[in-house]
Amino acid sequence: PVSKVPVVVSAVLPRAMAASVPLLATRSSKGIQFSEGLKSDPAEGFPTESSGVCKTLCFSKDGRFVAWCNGRVVKVCDTSTRAIVAEIPRPRSIDVFFSPQASFIATWENYEVRDGAGNNNMCIWNVATGELVHSSIVKKYAEWQPQWSADEKVLLRSTTNTLYLHDGSNPSAPPTETIRLENLASFRLAPCRDTIRFAAFQRGKKGAPSSVRVYTQPSLGSPIANKSFYKADKVDMYWNAQGSAVLVSTQTEVDTSGKSYYGETNLYYISALDGMSVSVTLDKNGTIYDCHWAPNGKEFAVCYGYMPAKVCLFNHKCDVIKDYGSGPRSLVRFSPAGNILCIAGFGNLQGDMEFWSRKDHKLLNKVRAADSTYFEWCPDSRHVVTATTAPRLKVDNGYSIWHYTQGLQHKVEHAELWQVSWQPLPADNFPERPISPIPEAAKRATDPNAKKQVYRPPGARGRPPPPSLHPEPAKPEATLSKTALKNKKKREAKKAAAAAAAEAAASSVQVAGSSSATSTGPVVASGDTGPSEREKKIRSLHKKLRQIDQLKQRQAAGETLQANQLEKLSTETSVKEELSKLEAQ
Repeated sequence: PVSKVPVVVSAVLPRAMAASVPLLATRSSKGIQFSEGLKSDPAEGFPTESSGVCKTLCFSKDGRFVAWCNGRVVKVCDTSTRAIVAEIPRPRSIDVFFSPQASFIATWENYEVRDGAGNNNMCIWNVATGELVHSSIVKKYAEWQPQWSADEKVLLRSTTNTLYLHDGSNPSAPPTETIRLENLASFRLAPCRDTIRFAAFQRGKKGAPSSVRVYTQPSLGSPIANKSFYKADKVDMYWNAQGSAVLVSTQTEVDTSGKSYYGETNLYYISALDGMSVSVTLDKNGTIYDCHWAPNGKEFAVCYGYMPAKVCLFNHKCDVIKDYGSGPRSLVRFSPAGNILCIAGFGNLQGDMEFWSRKDHKLLNKVRAADSTYFEWCPDSRHVVTATTAPRLKVDNGYSIWHYTQGLQHKVEHAELWQVSWQPLPADNFPERPISPIPEAAKRATDPNAKKQVYRPPGARGRPPPPSLHPEPAKPEATLSKTALKNKKKREAKKAAAAAAAEAAASSVQVAGSSSATSTGPVVASGDTGPSEREKKIRSLHKKLRQIDQLKQRQAAGETLQANQLEKLSTETSVKEELSKLEAQ
């Protein structure tokens, strides 16, 4: 049974009169709240919803409707007239989903057995009349959403190893076609208007490889593309906006090589036009954190590798167009217009956001949204919203609105925030605009040569720095290694000795010139030029005698000497004679 309310006929606004500022909806412990876009002013006219147990919130893809569940009913509201158009008595619903043209809304609740029979926990309702048109059992939450084609002509839903094709405008009718797919784990319908095309992931069993196969009309029974791989316990599939290619990200639960705790990941590109499938070459090992298609469907960005993660932009041939370097990143998102790429690091990272121009790959701005758990571009391609939500984080909840060059615009705090979402609006409402002027603060933030400021607590900012208690000694201009320092000292000593010798020679010449002609004695320089060759020889002979005495003691202790050591003992007499001659001179 469906609780009907008087249907409010709300004509869609003409495109020229369509709203140019999107709504921003929040779901929190205070209920459902709507604000007028960028300044977060409360939107007037919406019904009050103060229930603190709202479980879900969802806009339709065209932004005409918004739905939420308050624990009693699922309400569907028209965003233009701001009137409730349907109330669906499904109090246990934890998720809702609109069809592409908002003709239908699907609800899902946890599966349970009642009176010995399972309940149909997935239901499809007509938005205009509020009537139930289809219900079935879908136990897994991850794959519960029915998938319509962009024109709503076809509806696909899955059960165990089977895909059912329904008339999209009449989900209550029997399926028009049934496709049997062994070991079907998941599927994704391409956003095409002129044809039906989908990718299906079939998990391998008993040593057989897993595979992703692409099917398209008119022969939905045989795939036009097939990519097999052994290392795939989980698969994510991402179609481009034109439905001409799909990215397949595979992940294993365990990395058999032991290199990663999170398992092994790979990325594949499959063309739905010619059936070509290639492996995307990533030059850094590690997890694939995120990948995202550009709106033109010809390029995609990938964030991958061990931290610091790397981000690269690829073309449809899987060649690297631009390497954005490495850093603490985990997310890549193109703006709806495709002219700006945001690279960010959220979750357990610091929350840095980098905004890059797609045209010339120039870094426009860099800001930090600390502790953020959610990110979304505004339909105008100029603003983004970041949020800290529960239950991921239960402190400092709230959301912030940022401009891609001007930084933080607005911040709203919540005691407990669960969800925040922009209202989707047609792309024609926001024609592409040139890049905004970059403020000086943004230029300093993106200057790689800028000197980093020392951190100061908020209470000390704006005040002169305190005197240093332990001033650091001046550092030398060049820091040398131990070997280089040793060689430098040797060179300096050699220069000093040469200078002293030159000075001594000059003084000896002067003494010889001024001495008496009758003097026959040798001229002795007054400077000390070091030990003579005779003294050096005497020192060497004394050293040999000491070594000979040590060898005698070792031989007397019973140690067997080597042949060269015995030869040294035999030279004792000759060494003593030579020493006596030198000392007698």
